[in-house]
This record gives sequence, structure tokens and C-alpha cells, in this order.
Amino acid sequence: MSKTATNKSIEEIAEEIKKKYGDHVLLRGSETRQVTPHTSTGILAYDLALGGGWATNQWNEIVGEESSGKTAIAYKTIAANQAKDPNYLAMWVAAEEYVPEYAASVGVDLDRLWVLESNEMETVLEFVLTAIENQSVDCVVIDSMPALVPDREVEKRMDEAIVGVGALTLGKFFRKCALAQRRSEGERDCTLIAINQWREKIGVMYGDPRTTPGGKAKNYFYFTRVEVRRDEWLSEGSAIEKRVGQSIKMRVMKNKTYRPQQVAVADFYFSDTGGFRKGEFDAAKDIVNVCLALELFEGRYKFDGERIAGSKDELYDVVRGNPELQGILIERALGEV
Repeated sequence: MSKTATNKSIEEIAEEIKKKYGDHVLLRGSETRQVTPHTSTGILAYDLALGGGWATNQWNEIVGEESSGKTAIAYKTIAANQAKDPNYLAMWVAAEEYVPEYAASVGVDLDRLWVLESNEMETVLEFVLTAIENQSVDCVVIDSMPALVPDREVEKRMDEAIVGVGALTLGKFFRKCALAQRRSEGERDCTLIAINQWREKIGVMYGDPRTTPGGKAKNYFYFTRVEVRRDEWLSEGSAIEKRVGQSIKMRVMKNKTYRPQQVAVADFYFSDTGGFRKGEFDAAKDIVNVCLALELFEGRYKFDGERIAGSKDELYDVVRGNPELQGILIERALGEV
């Protein structure tokens, strides 16, 4: 088709679209962000498995069985970023029970945590959408997706069946959220985390029998999907009844900007024990294990040509007592991403 006087160039069309719909809708590829920003989980091994941390301005899903560490990882993300930024604000959608003592034990500053205690799906999702659109907070966590109840389900009697309403509502929410999530350079980024749970598929004989509530459509909107589970118990002494924590294993099932199927493990303590408080991750062990895997130590526990420990346990203690060394090791490890 030949060009006539009525034809418009793509530049002219872009200007019209920007005036009508905003500056984010139609851009040259070179005008968009060249690198997806990431937010730290607060755990080095998890950050490396994700390719630098949670993708910001995108939805990230944490899925697992009960008591597998899902909530602990979400709280740790908030606490770690609050520690770095005094203006960091987070919103916690408490569709399940919110326990402030638990959040505080993981390190969350409750004065910088806004809590929405509701499980009414439409109300919650509309509020979340408004907060994202207005760039009001730096992080949003929904705990959890299966606990959200659609209005139509509330209106029905217990003996009345209702199918698919929640999935349809979530699909609509994620489609509307796609525009609200967009950010330009200099605008306030937001980390978006949805906590989900495994359910069993009925009648599945082959393959993975597990699925997550909310329909299949939502999975396409998640930028990253990670499964967490308890790898092993941490006990005090040799007595199995004195369990004080657990090793939390993360497996990255989906990642749009980094290698999927990466695995990472970190120790989490849910009780006070020697050297650790309730709600703490073993950050020093995490850093050392990552650096050993990346061969950042020379030979038998040398660093920058100097022997700093004679055994792995001693290395843990050395790093644990030296915050400056921790910072150097983290920086070099992240440089391997």
C-alpha cells in the first residue's frame, strides 16, 4: 500500500496515544528500561537463585505446603529492605490471620507496615490496584490468595455450589494491574508478592498431581514462581524433640529473566537458641555456603590471599562476627549473577 497524505507515521501515532493513554503505552525499545530492577529477599542464596532478587513492578508467587516458610520469606524481604531504606513502606494483605509479634520477630518495622485485614476478594484487589496505581508503597504482599473469598461466594448458602468466580476475578485483576505496574525511570518501584498454597488435582494418575487455587490464567501473569518447602529440621543438641528451626529450600519454577529451576537453601529459626533469636535466618552460613559454591575462597578458607579460618565451622564464626567482610562477600557473590 502506497503512502498518501492521510497516512500517519508511527511517531505521530505514538504522540497521539501518549496524549490519550499516557507515556507508558507506546515507546521505542530503546526508551524502555533495559534492565529489570530487582529487590533483595534478604537472603543471598535466594537472591542468586532468582537472578538478583524479586523482579520489581511484577508479580512474584511463593507457593508451598503449610508451615514451609512462605510467610517468613515475605516478611524477610520487607525487613531487609526496610533496614536499607528508612522510607521503605509495605502493605500486607492479611486474608489469613496477621500476627504482629511474628512479623516483628523477623525484623519488620510495624510502623512502616500497612495491614489490610480482609479476605473479601473484590475489596482487597481494588485496594491493591489503587495502591499500585498511586505508587503509594514499595512492596505489596497478599497472604494468601486461596483465602480470598469472592462476593458471590459469600452471598451463597453453604449447600449452594459456585465454580470459577474467583478465577475469573483474579484474571481480571491481573489484566488491569498490568498497566498500573508500569514504571519509568525515577518513579517509585513496587515489589509484588502473592503467597499461594498447593492443592491436589482429582484423578491425576501421572505427572505432578499438585495445582494452585485461582485458575490457570494467573500463572501467566507471574514474572517468577517459586516453590518453598522444609528441607530438614534444625534441632538443639541431639534431641529431636528440641526443634528450633528448619532449613527452607527454594526452587524457582518460572523466571522470565533468569535461569529457571535454580535451587537455594537457608536456615530459619522459629525459637530462641544459642546465638540466634526467634525469627532469624542464619545470614553468615548463607553467605559462606554461597561463596564456597562460587569458589570465592582460595584453597582451604583463604580470602584475598589470607587464611581466615581452619575449618568450615570456624569460617562461619569469622564471617558471623565481621559485618564488613559480609558486605564484601555479598558484593562479590552478586557480581557472579
